[in-house]
Amino acid sequence: MTEPIQEISIWRYRDGGVVPGRDRVAVEEPLEIRLNGEPFQVMMRLPGWEKELALGFLFTEGIIRDLAEVIKVDFGGAAGDPLAAPGVVDVSLTDPALARRGDRRVEVSYASGGLGAQGAVGEICRRVPKVASRLMAPAAALLSLMGRLQEGQPVFRETGGTHAVALASPDGRVFLQAEDVGRHNAMDKVIGRALLTRQDFGGLVALLSGRTSFEMALKTSRAGIPILAAVSAPTSLALALAQELDLTVAGFVRGRGLNIYTGRQRVADLQE
Repeated sequence: MTEPIQEISIWRYRDGGVVPGRDRVAVEEPLEIRLNGEPFQVMMRLPGWEKELALGFLFTEGIIRDLAEVIKVDFGGAAGDPLAAPGVVDVSLTDPALARRGDRRVEVSYASGGLGAQGAVGEICRRVPKVASRLMAPAAALLSLMGRLQEGQPVFRETGGTHAVALASPDGRVFLQAEDVGRHNAMDKVIGRALLTRQDFGGLVALLSGRTSFEMALKTSRAGIPILAAVSAPTSLALALAQELDLTVAGFVRGRGLNIYTGRQRVADLQE
């Protein structure tokens, strides 16, 4: 497997002078997802957790609804298979899951803004059920879990070039974390790992190292994860979607404080 960090030669400018040096950068490589042997999607990603990335992507895009619709997952980069194509994940799906490929294209067009902000939210909310989980988590637990996320980013510490996402139970006993050059990929990786390990999404909190965008709120809601906490800010469209789908969104979760934007009822110590 390709290493996630690469060392390169650079020139550094310091105090008016230029000197040669070395630096470490995050590796970005293409991954092709095939469905039943047919090309479906190519994405740029940080090497690692390729099967999880493919499964999480298919799940959060609404193509698979649970692991029972996945017959087999083959990764072309796996050791011991000289005939497999490198950088390819081939996912064999049941016929009902395979038939949903067209639905995804329609949903992406909604999210792109062709219908306007409120139209996009309205159309997606007709397709995605509201988050049903009544999970509650104290604010202190969210802060503690965010601290754990920030401590567990080895590629970021070396390169400064990755995002991180974790799925965790409020008590921290479950803690699944992934890094990637794309925040969406990092989310799909941990969701894919949670699928493979058969976690209860309704009992988990999602943690982001950056901002909460519309797409990240949608992926979280589609998985049925009730609380989304980020170290940075949410966008207006992410909050509109979260309000409609009953997703709790916390932002600026850092140090000793946080902001709750939607779904205050799930933060245990904010109850009236």
